[in-house]
Amino acid sequence: MCYHTLLSRRLPTTLLFLSMLLVVLAACGGGATTSTTNGSSTLAAKQVLRFPNPGISDSASLDPALGPDANTGQIVSMIYSGLVRSDINLNVIPDQATWSVSPDNKVYTFHLKSGITFADGTPVTAQTYVYTLTRALLPEVKSGIASFFEGSIVGADAVSAGKTKTLAGVKALDDTTLQITLTHAAPYFLEVLTNSLYFPLNKKLIDQFGQGDWPNHVAGMGVGTGPFMVKEWDHKVKIVLVPNPHYYGAKTKMSEVDMYFVSDPSTAFKAYEAKQYDFIWNITPIDQQTAKSLPGFVRKSLLQSDLLFFQNKMPPFNKAAVRQAFAYSIDKTLLVHAIFKDAVVPAPTIIPPGMPGYQPDYAGIPYDKDKARMLLQSVYPDVSKVPPITFSYPNGQVTSTEADALQQMWQTALGIRVNLRSVDLVAYNTETAQHSVQFGFTQWGADFPDPYDWLALNLTTNAANNNGEWSNAQFDQTIAQAEQATGDARINLYMKAEQIAIQDVGWLPIDHQALAAVIPSWLHSVNLNGNGLYFGDWSNVYILQH
Repeated sequence: MCYHTLLSRRLPTTLLFLSMLLVVLAACGGGATTSTTNGSSTLAAKQVLRFPNPGISDSASLDPALGPDANTGQIVSMIYSGLVRSDINLNVIPDQATWSVSPDNKVYTFHLKSGITFADGTPVTAQTYVYTLTRALLPEVKSGIASFFEGSIVGADAVSAGKTKTLAGVKALDDTTLQITLTHAAPYFLEVLTNSLYFPLNKKLIDQFGQGDWPNHVAGMGVGTGPFMVKEWDHKVKIVLVPNPHYYGAKTKMSEVDMYFVSDPSTAFKAYEAKQYDFIWNITPIDQQTAKSLPGFVRKSLLQSDLLFFQNKMPPFNKAAVRQAFAYSIDKTLLVHAIFKDAVVPAPTIIPPGMPGYQPDYAGIPYDKDKARMLLQSVYPDVSKVPPITFSYPNGQVTSTEADALQQMWQTALGIRVNLRSVDLVAYNTETAQHSVQFGFTQWGADFPDPYDWLALNLTTNAANNNGEWSNAQFDQTIAQAEQATGDARINLYMKAEQIAIQDVGWLPIDHQALAAVIPSWLHSVNLNGNGLYFGDWSNVYILQH
């Protein structure tokens, strides 16, 4: 996630470091738009935002418990909201509730604002949260993320194992008081709450349509508590969002947001140049060569990495030497310069700059084509005997040019031809969840600023996001030790675990990402931050006369 996707909000010193680093790494500007155009601050008569969603042909399920990809997450963030949210600098701030924490850091008590309802007027109470958090863990919901995001809550394991439907650690003390008890102090817990998994769901709607089918009936329904609701979902074309009449926060000035699905980001950029959209984001490195001369161009470093993974349960990638051979065969510096036009930075590490646990001096697995060939031949002395290999990739995140360049590097260094297979992002996410991809690409952005989100959530043996089914006992043990530690000792253990994952090639990091956009000055308060496109308080987003 991303989705994908994304920085510490716990300690002031870490936050300061992150904020400074994001500024330093930003290639251009800070992402904020100006509030006037030619000296005018008059609102345009028509407040309809034409908003492209480049890189996706349609939204995936709008059930937050299923872990939306980054593109779908943009929609989820508009129609749902929760106890807390992140500000532009990724600090956790109150949304529906304020909170207090017990001295042992295990009991969190939330005090809900009064008058919160879903978009159909159904009240939201503390019991709504009990229902939502319990539901996400139920086996029939088939959430791939709930057991990890709620794993530190007392009783979560019993619910996810199907032993009970009562989540012991989540209680409604009264209608406006929610208490969550953890098995151990989790320094990142407030940050976890910014994940959409924790956004309250409307039980009435789920009861009406069923656990699996209700996301197919979101249009016109009060599914969430966010600033918008779905008016129309024209699959594979667009989704139309209108203001939630029952929203508890400051109301948006927008009368409508028309979000268009565009699987090819270059197609979306051309449409922006033809004035079909009010702004454009997720611009490819090639298109950035043109975009950077346009008024309102901005590029921001993301807490996001591009990585490759291997299916570890079948030849040839069940051998570490073969995975290492592929890692040594990639010239990341050349790839970043020739293909990405230096719009991203090479990644020797999994965890990107700006994250706690980032290791700036760790070299990872460097480019060495001779060592690559030697490692491959240690398993397959005759490289013609290597089983057929297909590299599958989501076409909204990997260009054919990048895939061709990687294919050529493997051919040159290893003497084998890797087949290429381009897949639509939504279909690709289904395949990776089913572990049916032999050799693939993933893009991970920080859900919250902690290495747990990168390493434990993705690479421990039983992690739902472990697409390649990589398993390393030493890695698992180190992660377990980290979760019992605190402070620097905990971060140091995560750094050790990351080095294990890199050397054994649980993930093969390629680059640390940046996001580019063109946001004209007449579009107020649309920004970029370390997690991507950021709207924040939608009451501040509006179109000026231009």
